Amino acid sequence: MIQKRATSVAFFILTTFALGHTGIGLAQEAVYRCGEVITNDAAQAKREKCKLLESGAVVIVPAHKRTMEVAKPANQTLTTSKTKTAEQQTLQKQRDSDSRAIIESELKKTESQLVDLRKQYAGLSSQQDLDRKLVVKQQMVRAEADVASLKRELQR
Repeated sequence: MIQKRATSVAFFILTTFALGHTGIGLAQEAVYRCGEVITNDAAQAKREKCKLLESGAVVIVPAHKRTMEVAKPANQTLTTSKTKTAEQQTLQKQRDSDSRAIIESELKKTESQLVDLRKQYAGLSSQQDLDRKLVVKQQMVRAEADVASLKRELQR
């Protein structure tokens, strides 16, 4: 009976030792996922509010690397690059032109609204509703600020 007990204690100790050294210990550290990063640093996980992974086993598969790069003739690359650059410049000029036209139309619209608001304000007598005068005055200030910002944008 004593020999069986000694054998089982020895077996337990050897098993625990073997499991501990293979990384499958009885108590594993917690593993956290912080976006694309996996860590076992609890302080970092707390700072970055990482998620605790339930299973202790983490498998990381390395990204596939290209084994061979396809070589292109040098003159073909330059021609293609010049063509793309010219196309991009043309597209950018078109966008700039469209943007300028939109800003100019907004400026004209805002200036005409400002003229109308000034006429309204001038038409109100001091005896009339003060609240209405205040509202029109605020609209005039806003329209003047809009006109100034649109003019600045056109100067760029």
